[in-house]
Amino acid sequence: MKRMIVSVVLAATAAVATPALASGSGSGGGGAAVGGFNRFDSVLDEQQRLEQRGRSQVKKRITCTACEYKDGITRQNAGAVAQAVRSGSFELTKKDREAVLFFLKQRYGV
Repeated sequence: MKRMIVSVVLAATAAVATPALASGSGSGGGGAAVGGFNRFDSVLDEQQRLEQRGRSQVKKRITCTACEYKDGITRQNAGAVAQAVRSGSFELTKKDREAVLFFLKQRYGV
């Protein structure tokens, strides 16, 4: 009985989903937007860009497997990381340094 119910539910789901998957712009770049929001079309504001850049640089330059903080950044060591970034301990450009400090402030409050 369970198998029959599961089969009916799966068949109904497939029947409902097929027309939605078939619709599109024809360019391959379309897709259904959930709730009227398509995350690929949104424009990031400056703070989001800065935070993403900071997160990326932290992963590449501070918490990589061969880096000093390879075990990660925690609330306990975030202040020390921020101080090391300010003092130039990591190979970061001025723009990347600002982004990392912004990310640390947003994420850890330092």
